[in-house]
Amino acid sequence: MEAVNSPVRVDIDAILAGLQDPNISDIHLTSSGKSSYRLNGDIVKDEKIPLLSNENMETVLKQLFQNNVQSMDKFICDKESDFSYEWKNWISYRVNAFFERWKIGIVIRKISPNIKTLEEMMFSNLADSIKKHVLSAKKWLFLVTWPTGSGKSTSIVTMLEHINKNRTENIFTIEDPIEYLFRSDKCIISQREVGHDTWSFKNALRAVMREDPDIVFVWEIRDTETAETVLSLAESWHLVFSTLHTGSAAHTLSRFLSFFPTNMQENVSDRLADSLLGIQSQLLVKRADVNARIGIYEFLLNTTAVKNNLKKMDFSQVDSTIEASTSIGMISMQQYAKKLLAKNLINPRDVEHLFKSRDNQQQQKPQIPLH
Repeated sequence: MEAVNSPVRVDIDAILAGLQDPNISDIHLTSSGKSSYRLNGDIVKDEKIPLLSNENMETVLKQLFQNNVQSMDKFICDKESDFSYEWKNWISYRVNAFFERWKIGIVIRKISPNIKTLEEMMFSNLADSIKKHVLSAKKWLFLVTWPTGSGKSTSIVTMLEHINKNRTENIFTIEDPIEYLFRSDKCIISQREVGHDTWSFKNALRAVMREDPDIVFVWEIRDTETAETVLSLAESWHLVFSTLHTGSAAHTLSRFLSFFPTNMQENVSDRLADSLLGIQSQLLVKRADVNARIGIYEFLLNTTAVKNNLKKMDFSQVDSTIEASTSIGMISMQQYAKKLLAKNLINPRDVEHLFKSRDNQQQQKPQIPLH
């Protein structure tokens, strides 16, 4: 008789245990070749994880769903799923499962159980500016921006934890999924996960107005309704945090308006001018001194000049306003990158695109107001 190869046995906890390097951010499991992980931003093929069949992938996904049949059935129906997985020692992961070429693919992002302070994340003068202008505020809207993988969630968690330790407020978070589990200190913190604690962002946002919040974190502004509700919350004396997938303060302002029909944008720009607190844009690059990554930040405060730009719907001067306002705590990404370069914390080649982007913007004609 021919020998029958034993099927590969897989266990998600064993896979995660072998990938505990703090510089690993994402794990990519696939049945279409070798699985891999992202180490300091680079994709690395993992030789230790065996080649997985689609049956193995189904087993892993069931383990991640903790054998919840309804969750598995919903994944088969929706063809994708975004959820959290709690591992041992308070370590949690954000999981996205999907189909690719009729096979299951899984991406697992590690959520650090340790919250850094603002001073550990950024230069102290920027941390002080955020504490003074944002984390002591009682109302208005603060946005943290950049595409996926830039540390937006880490920044929001750090800010909320600072408030949790220093103020007495009622904080609500509406997340999809919950990434970091807060422990109430001086604040009450209620975390609601879409799909588990509420059916939708729409329902949760409608309900939160009746739940006596002081501070609300909305995981992401995805559509017109969310943008409108976030703005209304900020206008009604709440401090609101949210995120957008935009690459600069100027882009964020124009993107926020673009959620609304053209005939509404002038009104929305007036409202945003009166209720915006500020914008933090950020990205992560490799450090030159150690095997890790470091943040580069842009910080905009809604000064009189920025309000006037918003009311005119002309964002051509926003970048120059930031660069000219360091004395009151603003900073551009180019200015922040220069400070990192001066301390030999990053390599010039990793931030060249920032300076090219600025040079291209300076050569362009001023933006024509839309009104």
